[in-house]
Amino acid sequence: MTLYSISLILRNIGIEFTPYILLQEDTNFTQIPEIKGITSDYSFELLGPEDMKILGTLKSGFSENEFLDLLNNGEKCFVLKHNGEIAAFLWINFMRCSYKSTNFNLKNNEAYLWFMYTIKSYRGKNLAPYLKYKSYEILKKMGRDVIYSVVEYLNSPAVNSKKKLNAKKMKLMLFIELFKKNSWSFTIKSY
Repeated sequence: MTLYSISLILRNIGIEFTPYILLQEDTNFTQIPEIKGITSDYSFELLGPEDMKILGTLKSGFSENEFLDLLNNGEKCFVLKHNGEIAAFLWINFMRCSYKSTNFNLKNNEAYLWFMYTIKSYRGKNLAPYLKYKSYEILKKMGRDVIYSVVEYLNSPAVNSKKKLNAKKMKLMLFIELFKKNSWSFTIKSY
């Protein structure tokens, strides 16, 4: 059992021990990521309120109403569809970078990529880098050229994905919470 698996089990009983890294994404791809499969079978779209019902049925941990609330609060959801079916999606916040104890307002040229999810049957097809690449194109057109994200330190696949995309580490943080009553946060390292 990995440390990440143990940390998830502890969360379920009310003890959270989460080291995480605040990152600045590198939006300058030297090579366009390639999807494993037929690229023309995929479309890149911005989702609207009518799509939240479908998102709510996916086992992503959010309900339709929670997704609608995100849209109503000004967040955007970019998606890759395979032959019309949602394969992966990415939520972007334009007002705040907020994760555990990291919480700051964003400037007009900044965005926070905070929730990327690939449907299980589409994993391993290189969709996440491609979705990010397409999202960066739109964000640049919007004048958003500083992009933040967070990755949990113990989630090795996510950390490796960020390394592949040349994300720049800004801070290594540790968040501890006991039974949703007491919490502490520490900056372990600034890069």
